[in-house]
Amino acid sequence: MLPSTSAINQSFRKEDAFTTGGPAFRVNEIFISINGEGPLTGEAAIFLRLSGCNLRCAYCDTQYARSMEQGMFLQIRDILAELRRFPGIRNVTLTGGEPLFAKDVGLLITEILRAGYNLNIETNGSIDLSPFMELDPERKIIFCCDYKLPCSGEESRMYLPNISMLRPGDALKFVIGESSDFEKISSILQGYRPRCLVYLSPVFGKTDPREIVERMLSWSRTTDVSRIRVQLQLHKYIWEPCARGV
Repeated sequence: MLPSTSAINQSFRKEDAFTTGGPAFRVNEIFISINGEGPLTGEAAIFLRLSGCNLRCAYCDTQYARSMEQGMFLQIRDILAELRRFPGIRNVTLTGGEPLFAKDVGLLITEILRAGYNLNIETNGSIDLSPFMELDPERKIIFCCDYKLPCSGEESRMYLPNISMLRPGDALKFVIGESSDFEKISSILQGYRPRCLVYLSPVFGKTDPREIVERMLSWSRTTDVSRIRVQLQLHKYIWEPCARGV
C-alpha cells in the first residue's frame, strides 16, 4: 500500500475540531497513487477521501467511506500539511463517499486551490454543482460527475441540471451494470448533448467492456461519439480490485 495519512491522523482528537478554530472534516484517508479514471487517468495525484455519502449505490466499491463516523477529524491546515508531504505532485483528487456532501467543503476547496493545486472532484451527481463552479474562475477544477443509471438504484436522486452545467474540461461518467442502462445513456446524450467528456465504465467484474465498445460504436450512426470514452478502472488492474490506498 502506498503512503497513507501520517501520525497527525492518529493523534487528532474529535474535540480538537471545536477548540482550535475553523471547520474540520472527517477524512477517511489520504494517499498517493495514479488517477484510475477520468480525464487525468494515469497521472499521479494525492487522493483526499472524505467520509460520508448521501447515496447507497448497489455497486458501491467504497462502502468503508459511506458513514460519517469513519475516519479522523482534520482541519484545513492539517489537510494541507498532509498534501505538502508530497511536493512532487500538484494534482489533488477530492473523493469520498461524496465529498460535496461535507459541511463547509467550499472552504476546503478554496484553500486547496489557493495552495496552488489542480483539483479533480469526483461527485455522485446528486448535488448542485453551481456553487462549487463559482469557486473556480481560473478553471483549475475538473468536475468528474456521475449519472447514476438504473442499475445503481439511485437514479431518482440525480440533479439533472448538472449535465448542462458541465464544462468542456469536465467529465460525465456512466457506470454500466445491465443492458437496460444503455438506453438511458443514449437518451441522456441525445436529450442534453453534454459539452464535457463522457466516460462509459463497467461495473467491475459484472459488465463486459466489449459490449460497451460495441454499443458506443453503434450510436455513431445517430450521435457524435467523438467525446465519448470507454474506460476501465486502471487501478483495479494494477492492484487487487478491493485494495485500499491505491
